[in-house]
Amino acid sequence: MPPRPIKTPTLDSLLPPILALLPNAYSAHQKCLTTTARLVHSNHHQLAVEILFATSKELLKINEGSSGAELGVRMIQIMSEAEIRVDDKSRASITQLLALTPPTGPWRKKLADAAIKWSQQFGECPTGDPNLHHYIGEMYYKDRAFPLAEQHLLSSGKRDSALTLAQMMYEWCDHGRLDPGPYAVRGTLPFLAQSPPSILPALTFLTSFLSLLSSSSSAYHKNFITAIPSQTSFSLNEVHLTTSPTLNFLQLALITVQRAPAPGVSGVAARGMDGGIAKEWEGLCRRYSRNSGVNGVLAQKEVQETLMQISTGVFHIPPPRGAGGNDLLQNLMGSLFGGGGGGAGAIGAR
Repeated sequence: MPPRPIKTPTLDSLLPPILALLPNAYSAHQKCLTTTARLVHSNHHQLAVEILFATSKELLKINEGSSGAELGVRMIQIMSEAEIRVDDKSRASITQLLALTPPTGPWRKKLADAAIKWSQQFGECPTGDPNLHHYIGEMYYKDRAFPLAEQHLLSSGKRDSALTLAQMMYEWCDHGRLDPGPYAVRGTLPFLAQSPPSILPALTFLTSFLSLLSSSSSAYHKNFITAIPSQTSFSLNEVHLTTSPTLNFLQLALITVQRAPAPGVSGVAARGMDGGIAKEWEGLCRRYSRNSGVNGVLAQKEVQETLMQISTGVFHIPPPRGAGGNDLLQNLMGSLFGGGGGGAGAIGAR
């Protein structure tokens, strides 16, 4: 007898028996795992991904959050094993599952974290796919999980993410009833401390945040004194003078960073005979740190360390003797994400 032909596995032949087990979530979950394990073993990774996606989606639709999300995490693990790249299709599979996963419990965060880790390996950006970061950041913002949203909106670097970040920080400072300075720092300095500085999201965030604070519905609008032309064609159109040294400093800091030496210019050439723009930056930091006071946000250790990182990385200013050896931006981010709502451990807690 001739050998029996080997059937090629297909979605139409393998998926219906799994879904037929519903609403028995446990049975469908287990059969999906065993089926896709065999597919991976026989090198049919793409089909395994499709089955996991479809089963996960159906489980999530019937409110089986843990089982559905677990299959979603397994789907992403197989995408990594198969080295599936980030594209519109693969990203959409993940965002659909995230949208269906309930916000309560740990599973949506596990799914989001797995997705970012995959996109760091198989996307274009080593910090994770900007579109995924944006989607996840907006998702957490809508849940009012502000510390989690903050991390992703900062990591995205997209203009839309910066706009959402400004709106979120405005709500986080209770529409200006709390001192908005610390929240402005959280939305501006991380962008300026990148290498090279990420100007567009910093500019977008700060202009939007100031616009919200100066609106008549803001509790802070009476703290805006006047606006003066910035006399630059590449940055803020005008500088809003306020009663907050922090808000005033951040506007001038953004303009000054945009005037920093071009990449590749040596520190000696950048400073020239008169100290150049680096001297202006040092004077700006010194003056506003003093005006902020010893208990002000600009005097906080994490902020000072980040300003020093900008000094050395952007303006080529040698660090003070004994400084260095630490990831200064990581220290700032650790402070930013250490607590929610301006609580203990977060910048602006004092």
